[in-house]
Amino acid sequence: MAIKKNEPVYEEMRSLLPYYLAANGVFFAVILVIFFAARFDYTLLVGGVYGNIVCAGNFLALGKTAQSSLKRGSAKSAQTYMNTMYCLRYLGLFLLLTIGALAPFINLVATVIPLFFPKIAITIRAIIKKEE
Repeated sequence: MAIKKNEPVYEEMRSLLPYYLAANGVFFAVILVIFFAARFDYTLLVGGVYGNIVCAGNFLALGKTAQSSLKRGSAKSAQTYMNTMYCLRYLGLFLLLTIGALAPFINLVATVIPLFFPKIAITIRAIIKKEE
């Protein structure tokens, strides 16, 4: 599932990257303050990293699915493909979050929060572009 530079998914991810990194920077700044001030254990940091990996994989899979569905012959075929991949993607997300919940070295809350970063990045980008 490699991304090529000329694909629309690459361009979309590239345009969202600064906003995603900004949200991520704020998130890890807050985590580090909580980590040191409240003396939380390392699971908070591991959960943040794990959540970012899951989030990036989920967003990449969503983009590749949307791009692949456009190459389908008909609208019905594209809709069926999108629905199937939606179910598979959320099943994978559920399994990865279950691992995060059961693993004693991963903080589940810190894992779930990064899943909202793509939506935050998309919203911020839309607000900024609307103002321009």
